[in-house]
Amino acid sequence: MKKLITYCLILGGIFAACEDIYTPEIETQKNVIVADARIVVGSIDNYVKIYQSVSFNDDNEDYPGIPDAKVTLLDSDGNRFELQEEETGSFPVDIQFNDELEYKIKIEYDGDTYESEFESVPKVPAFDTIYGIPGEKVIVPTGSNDVKDFQKKEGIQLYVDMATEKEMPYYRFTERKILQYYFLEEVNYMGEVLQLPVYGWYSYYSKESFNIAAPTEYSSSTEIIKHPVSFLEKEAKISFEYYFDGWILIFYQYGISESVYNYYNDLNSQLDSEGRLFDPLYVQARNNLKCINNSNKLILGNFEIS
Repeated sequence: MKKLITYCLILGGIFAACEDIYTPEIETQKNVIVADARIVVGSIDNYVKIYQSVSFNDDNEDYPGIPDAKVTLLDSDGNRFELQEEETGSFPVDIQFNDELEYKIKIEYDGDTYESEFESVPKVPAFDTIYGIPGEKVIVPTGSNDVKDFQKKEGIQLYVDMATEKEMPYYRFTERKILQYYFLEEVNYMGEVLQLPVYGWYSYYSKESFNIAAPTEYSSSTEIIKHPVSFLEKEAKISFEYYFDGWILIFYQYGISESVYNYYNDLNSQLDSEGRLFDPLYVQARNNLKCINNSNKLILGNFEIS
């Protein structure tokens, strides 16, 4: 037994001596140009915004706009629309889009030229059914947690069916959930103290991955059935002074192209990953913007028409 312990100590010393810290080389990019070029046809509040990236560990939460950039929209008929800079890095888009043409964006900055691929104008989408099914949603906290940290919330899950679209059946959804609440205020009326409800509202915006939908892969059908869009809790805890009084839901559906769908799908594969064994691999999002004079130049963001 004594010899065995001695051998274990010797082996342990050998392995400890072989221990080394490996520091991998990580490719870094500084001052990368970022384009937020999402156009909603029919909206009067469209902007193309050109930013500069910041370090992941940077304390500055604001992305600085890039000055002196030149932004141009081009259509497939050869027309050019030069956008005028309203403030640093911000260009309002005030043109009429023709759904029979395709468009691309051109960005010129610091001697480099970036262009997107041509994007078509999707049709205005329509879903044929929206409905809710009562159920529970499990809220999984991030990080290392115990099973007791998981929460179950009772409510109703909303779904949409889209079986009418035959061309470009790709969609993106956004929502604004408005919690309606009230509190009781004492009012003196003709010598009598009354408690009257005073109402208020609080908005929630989804911080989860992008909600996108497309037909089932490798299927000949373009139907999209029972796509989840929003979960509304039956009760919401506010405080002892405020009382929950229901939800107001503002819900938007956008028609997008297949390339834009693929871009959001790539982003979701990273946003949904938690570092587990069978999580999707991290990939470079397949954006449609490229530097045409220097293939080594990187630009982040995507040109989108919806």
